Order: sequence, then structure tokens, then C-alpha cells
Amino acid sequence: MSKLRRLLGLVEGHEDDVAKQIGKRTKVSEEKAKKGIEKATDAVESGSDGGSGDRSSY
Repeated sequence: MSKLRRLLGLVEGHEDDVAKQIGKRTKVSEEKAKKGIEKATDAVESGSDGGSGDRSSY
């Protein structure tokens, strides 16, 4: 979870640029990539990890 927080900290303010790069490198559209970034940011801010359990000890 802390790795995701760190990564999203780097992305903050650059969502459009990151979504554009994701669109270029994968088959995901820029729009879907941006929604995914927003969803991950919301999950981190709310403290949710998607139900995958606490992985901070790994």
C-alpha cells in the first residue's frame, strides 16, 4: 500500500500526461487510464486496498 501511495504521489498533478503514456504503451485508452488513476487515488485516500489484504509486511 505504501508503494502505491508513493507512486500516486509522483503522478499527482500529472494525471493527463501519465494517462497519455499508458495509452501509448498499452491497449488501454487514455480515458480509461485516467479513470483508473482516479479510482486508485480515491482508494488510497480512503484507506481501502481493494480487499486484497494488508501487504505492508511484504
